[in-house]
Amino acid sequence: MSAAAAPKLLCLHGFLQNAKIFSEKSSGLRKLLKKANIQLDYIDGPVTLEKADLPFEVDDDKWKEIVDTQINKAWFYHFDEPEKLNIDAALETVFTHIKENGPYDGIIGFSQGAAISTIVANLIAEKMPEHGPFKLALHVSGYCFTDRDADRKELGINSKFTKEFTVPEDFSTKTLIIYGENDNSVPSFRSQYLSNLFANKTEFKHDGGHFVPNKKDFLKGVVEEIEAAVKQ
Repeated sequence: MSAAAAPKLLCLHGFLQNAKIFSEKSSGLRKLLKKANIQLDYIDGPVTLEKADLPFEVDDDKWKEIVDTQINKAWFYHFDEPEKLNIDAALETVFTHIKENGPYDGIIGFSQGAAISTIVANLIAEKMPEHGPFKLALHVSGYCFTDRDADRKELGINSKFTKEFTVPEDFSTKTLIIYGENDNSVPSFRSQYLSNLFANKTEFKHDGGHFVPNKKDFLKGVVEEIEAAVKQ
């Protein structure tokens, strides 16, 4: 990437979102980064959900609204049992997009997208050595594919995904973790578990729920960290 090129970050939406909606939902962050001459590139996940794929009930009118607005997208189908998860299409979609549209200075993911952004950041230097590691990874309401221990007290990475969530020893990517203390979709202890995997990280927690914070006061420190990482 030439010195004159604006830094570019790839953005991965959450479950029942799409690129357009995630762009709108993260407008506070997007606008502040635009002022800093940092570009955000939003892409759709590969899965188109049917009503039967949802892990909760919605009525027909709500489902029609979801389909009409084309937010019935995801990176992978939801299962409570991590060993049933299949993320092959998600990783192929992201790595193909990076190959065709990169290089990228970093990656941002929300919720289900943050699980994938974590894996992509961990693997990209190995999978795409010509691209190399990201300078930055921002995971919002993120989590790992975890099991509980026998006493259901301690989390541990599901054995199927040990490699994906193993942070490389030479990992140089600055990692930012944002989570809500009152998140009912991804409880804060799951995001904290993710955060604890990284040595070079900064946590930003808020007292809200499952969303990307848009208040300038909260985002000021986040944007400063992003700028410091991608403009070095």
